[in-house]
Order: sequence, then structure tokens, then C-alpha cells
Amino acid sequence: MSEAISEVGNRGRPQVGLIQTKTDGPVSIKTEQEITAWLIAYTQAHFNIAWDGTPASLADLGIDSLSGAELLGALEHWLAVSIPVEFLDRVTDSTGLGAALVALQQPSKAGLATASVFETFVNPFLARKLEQIRIDRSFVRAKGAFLYDEDGEAYLDFLAQYGAVPFGHHPEEIWSAVDALRADAEPVFAQPSLLVSAGRLAQRLIELAPPGLRYVTFTNSGAESVEAALKMARHATGRTRILSTKNAFHGKTFGALSATGKPDYQSHFGLPLAGFDHIEYGDATALESRIASHAGVYAAFIVEPIQGEGGVHVPPKGYLSAVEAICRRHGVVLIVDEVQTGLGRTGAMFACEYEGVRPDILLLSKALGGGVVPVGAVLSTQAVYSEKFALKHSSTFAGNALASRVALATLDRLTRNDGELLRHVQVEGARLKQRLEAMRARFPHLVSEIRGQGFMLGIRLCADRARWPENFLGIAAQEGELAQFVASYLLNVERVRFAPTLNRGDVLRVQPPLTATREHCDRAVDALERALGVLAARDTGTFFRALLRREAPGHVEIPNVSSAAEAISSVASHSPSHQSAGAASDEHRFGFLIHPLDAQSYADYDRSLNVLNAHELAEFAMSMDGLIDPVIGSSALIESPAGTKARGDFIMISHTAAQLRQLSQHEAIAVLAKGIRLARERGARIVGLGAYTSVVSGGGAQLLTPGIALTSGNSYTVAAGVEALDDVMRRTGRPWGTSAAAVIGAAGAIGSCMAVLLSRRAARVLLIGNPAHARETGRARLLAVARMIVKGALFAGEEAPFPGSVAAQIRHAAGRADVTARVSDVDDLIVQLEANCALVLTGDIRTLREADVALAATSFPGDVIDETLLQPGTIVCDISRPRSIPASIVKARPDVLVIDGGVIALPGSPRIGPYGIAPGTAFACMAETMLLALEGRFENVSIGNTLDVQEIARQQQLARKHGFTLAGLQSFGRPLAEAHWQRFIDLASHRTVQLA
Repeated sequence: MSEAISEVGNRGRPQVGLIQTKTDGPVSIKTEQEITAWLIAYTQAHFNIAWDGTPASLADLGIDSLSGAELLGALEHWLAVSIPVEFLDRVTDSTGLGAALVALQQPSKAGLATASVFETFVNPFLARKLEQIRIDRSFVRAKGAFLYDEDGEAYLDFLAQYGAVPFGHHPEEIWSAVDALRADAEPVFAQPSLLVSAGRLAQRLIELAPPGLRYVTFTNSGAESVEAALKMARHATGRTRILSTKNAFHGKTFGALSATGKPDYQSHFGLPLAGFDHIEYGDATALESRIASHAGVYAAFIVEPIQGEGGVHVPPKGYLSAVEAICRRHGVVLIVDEVQTGLGRTGAMFACEYEGVRPDILLLSKALGGGVVPVGAVLSTQAVYSEKFALKHSSTFAGNALASRVALATLDRLTRNDGELLRHVQVEGARLKQRLEAMRARFPHLVSEIRGQGFMLGIRLCADRARWPENFLGIAAQEGELAQFVASYLLNVERVRFAPTLNRGDVLRVQPPLTATREHCDRAVDALERALGVLAARDTGTFFRALLRREAPGHVEIPNVSSAAEAISSVASHSPSHQSAGAASDEHRFGFLIHPLDAQSYADYDRSLNVLNAHELAEFAMSMDGLIDPVIGSSALIESPAGTKARGDFIMISHTAAQLRQLSQHEAIAVLAKGIRLARERGARIVGLGAYTSVVSGGGAQLLTPGIALTSGNSYTVAAGVEALDDVMRRTGRPWGTSAAAVIGAAGAIGSCMAVLLSRRAARVLLIGNPAHARETGRARLLAVARMIVKGALFAGEEAPFPGSVAAQIRHAAGRADVTARVSDVDDLIVQLEANCALVLTGDIRTLREADVALAATSFPGDVIDETLLQPGTIVCDISRPRSIPASIVKARPDVLVIDGGVIALPGSPRIGPYGIAPGTAFACMAETMLLALEGRFENVSIGNTLDVQEIARQQQLARKHGFTLAGLQSFGRPLAEAHWQRFIDLASHRTVQLA
């Protein structure tokens, strides 16, 4: 299954360590001294910090969670390594950074004791992909149509290595040929010489091949056969251009991959090569038009009789014969690629025989090796074969005696008893297809088409997303990825091995050995019917649990689509092809990137997943990690009472917060950029960054793209956070005028704005800076925030501060002292405020014990606040990303209330989707995106560390204008549970009584 599965989007999480990153020169391991020198130049250029390389905290070098994202991207490029987003969680100073980067460049031996040798030494990326979709089996024995794993479990093989195992595993007649070679001691490798077995094999192939073919050039694989054919055609015609078909598959070497009609396989390697073009498959008119309009240009047209990896795509009847006639008229060499269709797979020796086609070049491989050795062959006419090609093209291993003897035995088996095996494939293949057609009739909403011929069949899976509202299997079907889930289920539950086709993730190939019996076919179809029966229930949880436990579920009800479900599906999105993105009514269109915060978020979206226990749900989250590209999770229409409307798409990124932070910086930015492109294709003019998408992109700074605006949502998040604190204070009966509010991370962009806002409310404000800063640096940064507080109170002309607040105290003191805007006057006032303990400037986190309200806005990963520093009854608003307060505090400290902002009530109560919030509400970061879209402000807002009080005030004004109000409190990414709130109220009331 590796060939098909390894290419499913290439979306698996990259391995941390050495990677193939584009650099300006050869990769070399950098020393700590070189890293320090690079960092000196970097901090000077980006932060204007003159650092001499002596040990310093990263904070003093200007590096926080936002600027750190840009730093990691630059380091990845320079070092040519993959660095996870969470890397800076583990280092705090320049010395630790240098040592960690040196270690990261070394080949990692972590996990060698538990990983398979394949994963360790062959392909760790593929191994992880196989594990992710639960097909990571090690088969240790095989016989006939069955494979056996390490536990002795038998699996019916209906993949047959993509047709390369024609007679089942370890066929006696093939091994007899190997034994005969060993017995008579013919040299296996003896070039250059007149190779006896190669000559006999070539003669036999020409006897069986369509008329006109005269010579055989041997190769070691299908891709190598394609390369030889392209060389041959170019020399024979004197032309260089090659014409192929879209969605074709011809191999993965340079020429073969250039002929393959799948850009995703080519673009990563600087392909296709110049001189390769592609037209629609099955369209003879398109071929005639292209060749006629480019007369004398094309050397060859290469085509498959049935596109195997293209989804078992069968062309219209007469297509291949029409292709032959067109090529003949224009002098274009016809290359028929029968690497997969040839040698009995369709019930004929060669699939091109069905239309009597006589190719100039015929390509064979796969089945020719009898399931034991790799071998390929290029059969050509005398007209295209030339002396130059014959003497300039060679291979050390091609035509060796072992491969030739095995291939001869393969041909003998295919032709035995006047082609009895071919007739078997015709009869049993037709019956198998008939049974599959009956299955399609039973499940018309899951299977749209049965394709193919003989034992080369395909099941095209489908699902109308409207029938699968808010369902991950429905999403997989819409994205053309359902076949891999079905294949995994069949392997784990039914013990039958299938695989998707390489170019079409919605087609499940049915490709048994040519020797498969009627009983084998019946068992396979019965397994398919049972799997589709489970799938038809549209129950992702039951389907995945059965796959995970490797046992069939109990009785499964197949529901009808109720009107209620259809109503729910109205908010589920459709692919861009299903919904117009450019309608005039959508001029205020927005997009919003979301991702699951944790495994439970998946169950919030797809409620069927609630049948899974915590471990199983975590396994589901692992399986979904990057498995699909960004996809529309839902759409919503926001209607403002001011008369404007904004339509938006909520685009899901299939990584949890933890998984997103384990990606390399480069990969994280790439996946987010895909989401933004999708939003733009749908007509969005502004895109919001939800949850950790803002963190990993440096507050959106690394995603800025001309033509579309971005917002991190931080401005309204701050505004909603303050409103939420106001709400909590009101509901708990606490006066701001006697409260002490601490701001952790006060020197940061968000923290400084929050400090200004809290100074208009609280009687004391404790500005707590980063303890990693040197004392003087930390003091200077906090002093700048204190100046903002004073100037905001005196000169900004803002609304009146709360009685008894720091801002009110400032105005009162200034009125007596005739304070001006001069720095000396402001600083004198700050000294006075410090003396009165109204303002505290400190880097000591222990000062938090003095606060009864705390705002955490740290901007550096790993700054987790010790819960023991919080006094009973403390109200904490944590808007840090990553969070500063661990989720464990909910159970450990029920006497402390932690919120991370407000849930916003939307005008008209639209349902935006199943994201863990009530219908008619949105998170504040979402709301900012909506507000900007409603207002028509298609500009970058709240990006990077550029946040100011004026923008926060503008967001509050927009919220009032468009009818956005606080609906409730949010805690750890979810609406605050009533039970949690009541428990805090009870404990806080008890504390108040004690204090009284």
C-alpha cells in the first residue's frame, strides 16, 4: 500500500532534524560560535540591539513568541533543519539556544529502541503515515492470496502489489524456474555477451505481442521502461516534445514523472522537464487538435489503455484505436504503457488487443516478474529502434538470467492450457464486477461507479456532504480521501487488503492476484458490503472505534437524512465548486482559520465521536493530524442591525494546538497559507487567525500577502477580556475601586494595552515583567508602560476612569501638582504612585500574591504561572498564547477562576458551526474578523506585536455599532461551565466571609 498511501497529500508531520531545505549552498553543521555570530547580526538587523555575544536571555535579545516565529523561520533556512514551533519552549537564553541548535543538527537516535527497522533506516515519513491511518503492518509470511503478520493473522490480499503479484505470493512455478537456474548454473550477470535467457524471453514476448513489434529492450522497472521509450521515440523522430494525459501515471524518475499528469508529484523536484504537455484522457478530439496545431513538434504520445493510478479510469470505447489512427497520420510515435494493464490483468494478454491497436512501443513490467523479481521490457517496432539507441542505451542489471528465467515462467503460466488463466480472469472478473455493481445499487449514496475490466477494478466512493452534516467521514469524502479510511477499516476489521489509487483518493482499487478464486472474490465483496454498511450509518465514532479495536461493531442503524439534519447541514460548507464565491452580495466576505484545540474539539464538531473514550479520541486526533488539507468546516451569514451583511467561511486546519506547535516553522506557515488561499478562492477579502494559527505565524506577520487582509483578532480579544473581567466583578459583587490587578507580561504589546485599560478600573496595578530580563532592562521596559498609563489618564481624553482607580488617582495628583507631558513630570508622578503602592513595577512573579485580579499576557513560550501564587478567590484572565495558566488548575484550584476572554453574542443569533460554543455566539477573535468585514475595513489589523489602545477602542465602537455584545465567559477555549462558575462563587463567598 506504500505507493498509494505515501502520496496522500504528503501532509504528515515532518520529522524534526535534518531536512531538505532550500539553501544557498551545501549543508554543513554550524558550531555554537557560528550560531552566536549569526544571532548577533540577526538581533542587530531586526531589533536594533547591539549585542556582543555574551550570555543573555532571549527576552533581552528581543525574542518572544511573536518575534520568535520569524526567528525560527530564518534559522530553518540558514541551518537547513526542521525546527518545531515549540522549540523555544525549551530554551531561555543565548547559550541554551546555541547548544540546542547544534544538537538539532545531529542525526537523532531518539526512539530507535522502539521503532521498526524500516522506520529507523528506510522511510520514517512513510512509517508515520502508515501508523497514522492504521495500516502499519509488518507482514512476515505470505502464501498464495494471503499475507500473515507477526501475530499469525491472515489477510486476503486484494492489492497484489499493484498487479506485480500475478499468481499470488511465492508461486511454485516461479520458484521452480529459480531452482532450475541455480541447478544449471547459467551466469546471472554476464554483460556484454549474447545473453541466452534474455534472447529466449524477447523471442517469446514478440510472439505474444501485437503484430509489428520486433525488438525488446529490457529494463528493471516500469519507470525505467518509460525512460527508455522516451529516448527511443525522440531519436526515431528527431523531435523532443512528449504528449501525455492528465492524471496519468508513468513512474517517478525524471522523464516518467514529467509524463505523469499530476503536478503535485512534480513541483517539489523542479519538474516537469521542458517539453512535456498533457491533454484530457479519453478525448481523441483533444489529441487531434493538439497534434494538428503543433505539426512536427511531438515525438510521442504516451497513454495507458486504462488509467490505473488515475482512478481505474476506462476511456470511451474506440478511444485507443482512434489514438492510433491520429498518431499514424501525424507521424507521432504511439507508446502504450501496459506496465499495469498488461499480461492478463484485464483478461487479455495486452489490454490494447481489445481494439486491435498496434503500438510503436509497448511497455511492460509489474506482472512480468511473477511476483518474485523486478523486470521490465520495452517492445518496439523496427522503425523506431535504431543503432544509436541500441548502442547508447544499456543497463548493468537489465536482461539478467534470473529476471529472464522468471519472466519466461510467468509467460508460460499465462499461456498454459491455451490461456486458461486469462479466461479465468475474464469470467471471474466479470462476476466480481457484477457483484460490485449490486453493491453499488445497495449503497448509491456511497458508491457512484464501478470501473475497470477483468481483475483491474475500481470502486469510486462518494458522499454528498449535505447528507453528512458536521461529520469527518463526510469531509473525507468531499475531499476525495474516503478510500484510505475504507481501506484501513477493511484491513483492520475484515482482514482484507485494498488500497486507494495513487492519483484519486476517492477510488478504492480491487486488484487481486490473477489466480484469485470465486471464494476469494466473494469474501472480499462480503467484507466491502459490511464496511459500507457501517459507513452508511454516517457514524464516524463507531467506524473509527471498530477500526481501532480491530473488531466489527454491533448492529448499526442506517439512518434516513432528517429535515433536522438537513437544517444543520445548511451551515456546513460546500467545496468551492458547489458554491459561488464571487456573488455581489458577498462583497463583505471573510474567512477564519480554526483548528481543534485538543482531541475533544473533534468531538465538539462531530458528535458521533463522543462514543470514543479519552484514549480512543486521542488516537483519532493523531490519525487526523494533517491528514487532509485545510477544508471549509462551516459557513455563516452575519447581519448587522446597521444594515450590512458579511458572509464567512470557517476553514479547519487538521492539527490540534499541540500538533501545530510540533510542526516545523516552515510547515506550519505552509499549511496556514493553504487555508488563506482557500479563503481567497472563496472570495474572502479578510482572513482571521484563530487560536494558535496566530501564535505560530508571529501574530500573522509571516502570512501577510498582497491582495488579502489579515487580523489576529487580538484587539477585540483584549476588549472582550476587559469586558469579561467587568462582568465577573459585577456578578461577584466586587468593587474595582478596592481591587489590585496584576498584569503578567506587562511590557509586551498586549500586556501594556491591558495595563492601561485596567489602570482605569483597579485601585492598584502591579506591572510584572519578564524575570529573564536584566534588572535595568526590565525596569526600563516597565517604566515605558507606566508612562503610557499616566499619559493615558492625563492627555488621551478617554472616558472617565472608575472612582478610586489608578487613573483617577493620577488625575487627582496631577491636578494638585500641575503635571505636564514632560518626561520628568510623568516620571515624578510614577515615583509617587510607586511610593503609594498604586503602581508596582517588578520582575518578581511572587508579587502576584498581592492581586485579586490578574491578567496574563506573556509573550514567551513556557511561561507557566505557578498556581500556588494565586490567592483564593483570584480572578484570572489569561490571554497568553501559549497559555500561562495550566488547565490542571480547574481541578487543583476550584477557588480560582480562570477565563481567557468573552464569548460574544452575534446579531441575529446565526449559528457559525459546532466549535464548542452555543448557537448565536462566537469567540472574540472570530468576532473581530466579522466586525472588520461588516465595516468593510479590508486592511491588516492586530498583526504582529502592533497593538494599541486606540484600535481596541475602535473595536469596541464597532461592536456597539453592529450589535455585538458579551454573551458569556470563556475558559480554556470553551464556554465556562455553569457548574464551574457556581463552585467558584461558593468558594469565593466563603473567602469573603472569612476576610470579613
